[in-house]
Amino acid sequence: MADSFTEENQAPFSFDQLREDERELDKQASLVDTRTDIDYREASTLIWRCLLLLRYYWRRFAVVLSMESVMTAVGTAVAPWAGKVLVDHVVLGLPIPDDGKGYPTFLLPVIEFLVGSSAITILLWLALWTVIGVSARVIFGYVHDLIEARMEHSLLHMARSRLFESMRRLPMTQLDNQPIGDSVFRTMHDVKALPDVIRMVLQVTTWGLVTFSVAAFTMLSAYPDSPLVVWLAVGAMPVFVMVTFPFARMIRRRTQANVAAGTVFVSATEEGMDNIQAVQGLGVNQIEKERFGLTSANAFRRERFLALAIDVVSKLGETAGKFLYWGFMLYMLGLVISGEMTPGDYAVVLGYFMAMSEPAHSIGGLWVDLQEPTARARRVFAMLDMEGEKELGHEVLASVKDGVTFHEAGFKYPDGRRALKHVSFEAKVGEIVALAGSTGAGKTTLACLIPRYHRASEGQVRIDGKDVNDLSIDSLRNQITYVFQETETLAGSIADNIRFGNPDATMDEVKRVARLVGIDDFISELSDGYDTLLGTTSSKLSVGQKQRISIARGLLRDTPILILDEPTSALDPETETYLMAALEEAAKEKLVIIIAHRLSTIRRSNRILFLEDGEIREQGSHEQLMAIPEGYYRTFVELQNT
Repeated sequence: MADSFTEENQAPFSFDQLREDERELDKQASLVDTRTDIDYREASTLIWRCLLLLRYYWRRFAVVLSMESVMTAVGTAVAPWAGKVLVDHVVLGLPIPDDGKGYPTFLLPVIEFLVGSSAITILLWLALWTVIGVSARVIFGYVHDLIEARMEHSLLHMARSRLFESMRRLPMTQLDNQPIGDSVFRTMHDVKALPDVIRMVLQVTTWGLVTFSVAAFTMLSAYPDSPLVVWLAVGAMPVFVMVTFPFARMIRRRTQANVAAGTVFVSATEEGMDNIQAVQGLGVNQIEKERFGLTSANAFRRERFLALAIDVVSKLGETAGKFLYWGFMLYMLGLVISGEMTPGDYAVVLGYFMAMSEPAHSIGGLWVDLQEPTARARRVFAMLDMEGEKELGHEVLASVKDGVTFHEAGFKYPDGRRALKHVSFEAKVGEIVALAGSTGAGKTTLACLIPRYHRASEGQVRIDGKDVNDLSIDSLRNQITYVFQETETLAGSIADNIRFGNPDATMDEVKRVARLVGIDDFISELSDGYDTLLGTTSSKLSVGQKQRISIARGLLRDTPILILDEPTSALDPETETYLMAALEEAAKEKLVIIIAHRLSTIRRSNRILFLEDGEIREQGSHEQLMAIPEGYYRTFVELQNT
């Protein structure tokens, strides 16, 4: 993976090169999600879509927002005045005014209660009220955090479930272009941006408005002749907006580059662990180490770029806020020196200024702060919006009684490559049909047209006379079991692996199919038998054993159509013979379609379809095709026997 900003390739810094590298990162992260740069209108739409998710949890969110508002209002209204009482009447010993002048109206009952009290008495009361207030806030805050956490977890669970289902429903041609690392990163990390957006927009804004309202009301109530204090505090908001707004798109772009580098790193980790045998077998450990190190260094560098960009923008806003803060302090000191305010008043007003300037800072920088989670949210919604497999029909396919018919079917990949053309044949229930031909002839593509993993570009594919395009996807695939060539075991027991396609199967049924494919003896010899966990011992299974477990899954699902892609490629001759006998028994009630290269597998089929360059050149039994002088199949067989 080339990157101009890594230690391995130190190039002079330029923004043009930075953008070029970021575009390259986007391509490496996903060939499916390619439009990553969005404008302000699209960013606003994404924020709105995040907020709409609250309709599922609005009651809990209303409780959370109400509790936050109450805590903010009480704290803002009361806390600064404790400082005034402490400074004026405990430290300086000034008497509490009988008329409560200099205090807001809602605190007059408390002030009247303290009139005439000594400094020690006032201090003790302040300490008691502080303990009560802190205790109440801790309890209140705990309940608030508990409700908020449950709401956030529910939202994340819903988003992750929908995202997983959306990616699972992608057409196979798109799934091939979607790296696993990118899918994992979106599901695990990017979805966390959704509650972040909600929190920033609604909770930060509400916190700011409540703080402004309570502080302004309280100060104007206590100091009706000093409205300038309120305006100076609120003035931090437009200043921060003007300073930081121009950098919003930069933050969004750096975030996209950061998550793209993160997904490439996760993909490199997943690929490295998955292909560790190939790495060791080819002796390329050093190359793999360098590749991993490069992706790791690049991810770290992109994270630093993002942190630097956010820090620069934040510091610009803080600098502007500091000028306001020092100007305000000088103004207030002038009032204290002139005698218009007491030192306690200075503590109160300064406290309120700080209380208001902080939310002013947050609201003023809200748009910029939203850019990072918005860039991540875009990745979530981009995948959710991805067009999945089209539900072309709604007709329900009952249990298959007849078989499959192809009529002049053809297929082109999205990039224009022709895979199949003019394919016509019939395959009946009760038959074993073998698809034979050289590598790349179109055998697997043809088989994928039956369950509509690929949709025929022309012609028709019918099951029991019904066009597969008129059938609902679920009803179609409920009648078909496809065992792919790539054999994967799941992190679970051997029994659970075998019953993966039929979770309700009994143990007797599991053992029956295991005996059919010749692995019952092997499993019984294991210390835990069928309860052996493959999450820890699958690496000790041979390829042939894994392959037979995969075939056992297909047999246990018990569908009318069974498609096997290279089922005997890793089997020894004895096991292959045993398996073919089992398939012949199963084919009495099924249509079994086998994709194979091995002659020993092909010749036991009832009918052979020989493909070349995407066309069926010949079809018939082994004996019929061998009787054709210089025929395609006969030449294929003779090459194997050479």
